[in-house]
Amino acid sequence: MEKRKHVRPKAALAVFFWLAILGLGISVIPATKGNVFAGQPVSAMAESVTTADPATETVSSTPEPTGEPAISGEEDDDVQLTDAELASDNAALQNIETNAALDAQAKLAEVFKHYQTLGAVVCVVENGEITHTFAYGTLDKKGTPMGENTLFRVGSISKMVTAMGIMRLVEQGKLSLDGDLSGVLGFAMRNAQYPNTPITLRQLMTHTAGLRDNGYYSMALEGTVTPLDSLFEGNANPTLFLKDGEAGTETSYTNFGGGLLGSLIEQVTGQTVDAYMAETIFAPLGITAAYQSALLPQDATVSNMYGRASRSGTTVVRDGKPASTVAAPLTDYGLTAGKLTISAPDLAKLVIALCDGGVSGDTRVISETSVTEMRTLQNQEGSVVCESNRGLCLNILKDTVVEGRTLYGHGGKANGMLCAAYFDPTDRTGVVMLTNGCNNRPMRDDVGMLSLAVIRLCYATLIDGQHVTQDAWLVTQ
Repeated sequence: MEKRKHVRPKAALAVFFWLAILGLGISVIPATKGNVFAGQPVSAMAESVTTADPATETVSSTPEPTGEPAISGEEDDDVQLTDAELASDNAALQNIETNAALDAQAKLAEVFKHYQTLGAVVCVVENGEITHTFAYGTLDKKGTPMGENTLFRVGSISKMVTAMGIMRLVEQGKLSLDGDLSGVLGFAMRNAQYPNTPITLRQLMTHTAGLRDNGYYSMALEGTVTPLDSLFEGNANPTLFLKDGEAGTETSYTNFGGGLLGSLIEQVTGQTVDAYMAETIFAPLGITAAYQSALLPQDATVSNMYGRASRSGTTVVRDGKPASTVAAPLTDYGLTAGKLTISAPDLAKLVIALCDGGVSGDTRVISETSVTEMRTLQNQEGSVVCESNRGLCLNILKDTVVEGRTLYGHGGKANGMLCAAYFDPTDRTGVVMLTNGCNNRPMRDDVGMLSLAVIRLCYATLIDGQHVTQDAWLVTQ
């Protein structure tokens, strides 16, 4: 397992990459705060990006689809541990944590081995800086060593990142948290069982819109897309919703709802999700990331996702699909729920922004008000009239991961991988963990056991008892 001190990439390193996507100039405020450490340099960004005509996906022309296709998805099944199984796992992990012969790097390696992890990168965040970066295992089945700047598919963490871009649109008055989304998308976005109950952005971001993952969403992920207006206004409408799922009245996690966030972005901006997020969030922070893998630099190291054990099940992230460069809000609902690809250090920059009131380095990407709203428990808030027990695209875990702490963030799990990004704004700390394959099925309180173990270990060995909290610097909004 390799440990490297973090080299803070300057925002300018990614400028050529994002200029190629956006085709426009971007004013970037370089991040100059904090120390710069010696270590492995960040790979140079490509000066051009392969673009293509709109992706050659199949668009269903059926105006009123009937029935429901088979439901499938990328997320792996969960196994919720019993109390006895949890106690056994915790005992094994406690032995690792208290082994005085092992340093933090070796302890993390033992945890990853315990959960049959192929490769991983971990970043620890303190006071607006990445203070520790660890690379573990291998990039692939051939044994290529894992590098700290490897890009990973992060699954449902995509929702948390997308929410940052959504909140910028709320700040600008282009979207409203509690407004009727029918007026935004241009069709009746309603549950036919409750035609007079609006569906709102706040409900989408708290999984309280009454939506369910459905066969049409599964087909869209596989490349056969039925336009949203046909789904909501046609005979397929009942398949999109929970039975008796009136918007705002109950919580049910749905990737379909997370995908609709991308459609909203494209509808109100006229840009693709990738172009908008690049201009608004990624490029100002010097981040290399994309929802469509064809937009990633050709020289970037991108990991595939591997099923555990034999590793015979490989999901290729660079799948060869051409990137769509034209906004198509009625059909681009398969991206923002789980397709983001990003490195651990770059994801840590976004965690820092959510932890520090919208600022990462010297750059503000969203307002402090927006961050506060995202981190607010959305119980009986606005159009959410139930207990959602989460923030806006943020999980809120009190004493679940680390006793005595309330952590905010999100996890991701699909095709053998498990990822996590959580932070504590009260002392400006956080942990990012990205993997390319592991035993990701064991869960407790809807958090992967590997994620729990890694975050707890980082807090126990690197943060608690050593961290000295510094006040957030003043930044003009």
